[in-house]
Amino acid sequence: MPPPKPPPTDRASAAGGPDRSFDVRTSRALGRTSRNSRLLFAAVYATLALSILPLWQVCLWVAVLIVWELVTEPLLDWMIERLSNDDAISFYGVANLLGSGLFSGLALMALTEGSPVGIAVGATWMGGAFMNAFVYFGANRRMLWSCLIPGIAVVLVGPALAHGVGLTSTLISTLILAALVAAQSYALDHRAVVRQLADRQIALTDMERRLAIAVEASGDGLFEADLTNDEWTTNNAWCAMLGYAPGEMASPIREWRPFVHPDDLAQMEQDYRAHLRGEIPHTTTELRMRCKDGSYKWVLNRARLVSWTPEGRPWRLVGTNIDISARKALEHQLESARDLAESANRAKSIFVANMSHEIRTPLNGVIGVAGALARTKLTSAQREMVSLVQSSGQVLERMLSDILDQAKIEAGNFQLQVAPFDLREEIDAAAELMRARAEEKGLAFHLSYADDAQGLFEGDAMRIRQIVSNLASNAIKFSSTGAVTVTVDATAPALDGEAAQVTLKVSDTGIGFDAETADRLFGRFVQADGSISRQFGGSGLGLAICRSLTDLMGGRIEAVAALGTGSTFTVELPLRRVAMAEARAGRADAPAGDFGKVRILLAEDHPTNQRVVQLILEPAGVELTIVNNGQEAVETFAPGRFDLILMDMQMPVMDGLTATGAIRDMEREAGWTPTRIAMFTANAMDEHLTQAVEAGANSHIAKPITPERLLAGVAAALRDEPVATPARAAT
Repeated sequence: MPPPKPPPTDRASAAGGPDRSFDVRTSRALGRTSRNSRLLFAAVYATLALSILPLWQVCLWVAVLIVWELVTEPLLDWMIERLSNDDAISFYGVANLLGSGLFSGLALMALTEGSPVGIAVGATWMGGAFMNAFVYFGANRRMLWSCLIPGIAVVLVGPALAHGVGLTSTLISTLILAALVAAQSYALDHRAVVRQLADRQIALTDMERRLAIAVEASGDGLFEADLTNDEWTTNNAWCAMLGYAPGEMASPIREWRPFVHPDDLAQMEQDYRAHLRGEIPHTTTELRMRCKDGSYKWVLNRARLVSWTPEGRPWRLVGTNIDISARKALEHQLESARDLAESANRAKSIFVANMSHEIRTPLNGVIGVAGALARTKLTSAQREMVSLVQSSGQVLERMLSDILDQAKIEAGNFQLQVAPFDLREEIDAAAELMRARAEEKGLAFHLSYADDAQGLFEGDAMRIRQIVSNLASNAIKFSSTGAVTVTVDATAPALDGEAAQVTLKVSDTGIGFDAETADRLFGRFVQADGSISRQFGGSGLGLAICRSLTDLMGGRIEAVAALGTGSTFTVELPLRRVAMAEARAGRADAPAGDFGKVRILLAEDHPTNQRVVQLILEPAGVELTIVNNGQEAVETFAPGRFDLILMDMQMPVMDGLTATGAIRDMEREAGWTPTRIAMFTANAMDEHLTQAVEAGANSHIAKPITPERLLAGVAAALRDEPVATPARAAT
C-alpha cells in the first residue's frame, strides 16, 4: 500500500539528525498529489476486510483516514509552513509516526481476527507498507523509522492477540517481518536504478549545456539543408562568419550557391554527391565563401546526411562551417618559408660543391705531389718532412670529407653503398692505421674479434671503416697513457635470413667525460668543453657523423664514461651475412702498380693537377696526353686512340659533363666502340656521381688523390667497373 506521505529525498544524514538536503515542503507537496491514490487503495482493502471484520470497525477506520487526509493533513501543512526546515523535519517525523499508526489499523484488526483471510489481508497490507516506506523514506533514517515502528508493532501484537504468545503467533510475525528484508532489498535496487537514471539525465543535460556552450564559444557556423526543397537553415554564428548581423540574412536560404566561390563549387558538389552515394561517411571540403562585403573567406565545410524521405531519398543534411582563414594564411606563409628554405638549401649545396672543388683542387696538388715524392729516394730527414706534409694533407682531407658528409646527411641526400665485404678485413684496415698513431703516442693498441664476428657481411664497408676510424682516432687523441681497445662481436639472428647484430666497442683510458657532456656529445661541433677544443683540436664533427651513419644503417651508438678514467663507445649494426659466392661477384683483383703500354687522355685545367697525375702515372708506364678543357678533349679524341679518358668535371670553355656527352654522341653516331671515361674531379657529392652516370662516364675518381688512390682508380676504370651507384637511399 502507499505510505501516508510519500516524500522522495535526495539523501539523509548518516546520523539520522536534521538533513538539510531533505526539503519538507517539497515532500508535503508530493504527498498531496498522491492523496487520492492512497484513499482509493485504502477503500479497496476496506472492501476486502468486510468479509472478516464487522462493518462498524471498517467504516470507523475509513472515517478516521478521511478525517486525517482531509482535515489533519492541511492543518499539518499550515503548521509546517511556519517552521524552519530543521524544526519542520522533526515535526514531520512525529506526524508520520501518527499517520503510519492510523494506516496500520486495518492490518491490526485483520491480524487480530486470526483467520487465514485476516492474516492474508494483514500480511499483504503490511508488506506493501514496508516496501513503500523503504522506497520513499529509505534515504532518511528518521523518516524511515517513524513509518516502520507502528507497522512492526502491529505485526508483533496482532498475531499474539489472535493466537496467544506462542509458536503460531511467532511464525506469523516472523514471516510478515521477513517482508522487511525483501522491501529493503527492493528499495535499494529501486534507489540505485532511480539514481542511475537521474545521473544519466543530469549527465545528458550537462552534456547538452556544454555542447551548446562549446558550439557558441567556437564560433562555428551550423546549418541544416533540406535537399527536397533545396533550402538551408543556419544559426547566427554561420551568418556572423560571413559578416551578417542576426536577422539580416533571410532564413531559410533558398539560393546558397552564390555564397560559394565559383572555383570551389564543383569540388563541393562532387563531395556531396560522393557522400549521398555512400562512398564517404561525411563531406569534408575546404572552400571559399563570399562575405557580405564581397570578399571571400576560407572555411572548412563538413556535413552528414541524417534523414531520408519515406521513399528512401536523401532528405536532411546537418553540418558545420569552420573559419580556417588564419590557418590558410599560415599555410601560405609556411609555403613561402619552405620555398625560401629550399632556395637557401640549394644555394648552400652549390656553395658546398664549389668550395669542395676549390679546396680539393690545391689539396690534390699537396697530397699528390707529396705521395709522388715519397715514392722517390729520400734521405731520412727529407722522408720525415714529406711524411709531415702527407699527414697534414690527410687531416685536412678528412676534415673536408666530414663537412661534406654532414652537409649531405642534413640535406637528406646521403646514400649508403651496400655490398658484400669481409668484416675482419675492413676493420683490420682501419685499425692498422690507428695502431701506428697509437704507438707514436706510446699507447698500447688492442684489437680482438669474437668467433661469430668472422666472415662476410652485407653493408657499406667504407662507412663502417669511417665509424671505427673516427672512434679510434678520438680514443687516441684524448688518451695520453694506457691503451685503446677495439673489440668486434656478432650475435646470430633469431631467424634465418634476418640480419646479425654486429657490435663494435672502442674503449680508452683517456680523460673521459661526465653525464652532462654525454647528453650532448653526439651533436655537431661538440667536444667535452672549450678547453678540450683548444688542447686537442678537431672540428667536433666526428661523433656527429658516427651517430648519423649508425642511424642510417639502422643501428644505434652509445657512450659510457667516467671523468678521468676513460670511455667506451658501443656501436650496434644490423648486418646480413652473405655467402662467399655472393661476395665474389663484386670483388676484383688488386690494381697493379705497372699498367704497361696504356694510353690515357687527361682533361684537366689546373696545371698543378696535371703535373701531379703526370708524376704518378708516367712512372707506371702510362702514355699520357694532357688537354686543358673539355673542348680540347673532344677535338683530341679519336676512336681507338686512347684506352681511358680522365675527365675533370669543372673546366673552362666546355665542362667535363658536356664533353663526355659529346664524345658519347660521336661514338653512337659513328658506331664506334665506347672508350672508357672516368670522371676525375673534386666534385665528390652524390649528385655529381649521378650526373657522371647520366653523361656517360664509366667510373669516378675523387680528388684529392694519393698515388695509391689514383692507381687503384685507373685500374678499376680499365677493368670497366661502373660508377658506384647507391644501393639504397638513406632517409
